[in-house]
Amino acid sequence: MSQGDVAKSGQVVFAIEAFKRIHPVEFQRRFLSQGTRHSGRGFSQFRATHVTKGTISTAQGSSTVRIGNTTVVCGIKAEVSEPDVKAPNEGYLVTNVDLSPMCSAHFRPGAPGETAQVSSEHLHRLFGGNVVDPGSLCIEPGQAVWALSADIVFLKYDGNVLDAAVIALTAALEDLQLPKAEFDSATGVVSADKTMGQRLKLRKRLFPATFSLVDGAYLVADADDAEEQLATATVLVVLDDNGRLVNIWKRGAGDINRATISRCVEDAGTRKAALAKELE
Repeated sequence: MSQGDVAKSGQVVFAIEAFKRIHPVEFQRRFLSQGTRHSGRGFSQFRATHVTKGTISTAQGSSTVRIGNTTVVCGIKAEVSEPDVKAPNEGYLVTNVDLSPMCSAHFRPGAPGETAQVSSEHLHRLFGGNVVDPGSLCIEPGQAVWALSADIVFLKYDGNVLDAAVIALTAALEDLQLPKAEFDSATGVVSADKTMGQRLKLRKRLFPATFSLVDGAYLVADADDAEEQLATATVLVVLDDNGRLVNIWKRGAGDINRATISRCVEDAGTRKAALAKELE
């Protein structure tokens, strides 16, 4: 390739990037109108997903998940705590999603933003009773239970917070080992033997799939950051191991009809099969 060709190629790349920044809606629309996406994916195509368990040696359970360029780490710490007076035989799981400026310029330092707070709350609703049996976290009824703190930290953000967070938390819970604990009624002290770890038995695993309505007309699976900025609505579909529907959560003002929801559920089933292999 001659120097002239290299220069022309560089000018073309610069022009494309400039157009993308100045007219982001029109940039995306030109691809979508041709039945494709700016990344080259089809409308129903998910990005490659990679799951690695046991990535944090200091945590009782951990995982790292990559969905395209989105990377998240989940670490779970188990601590002995007093049970709630309303549920003396049940432990509990606390979830916290961290989206810092380190992972994307969209987020600001300081208190958790709306996306992080909403994601943390929805994870708590999904996992609290569906996945983790609170009774299995009881050490001594009315005296001591396990409190699980799950920190889900995004290292790099390129769209689809909830899919990445749900997969990471599921994998970390599967990796979790609780020390063998005994309660001394005479002293009220709990002793834990870390050399005798016990796997936490999960009620089910969760398999998420998020779909976004871009530019009010195009439904795409697993939107990246650029596509999310133009989304008027999103639909999260969560299935369990048996393919049963656990949760549908629609956000945004965009209009999504029943037929579209049914298609999302069907595509989520295909996504589940691929995720199940990654979680093995």
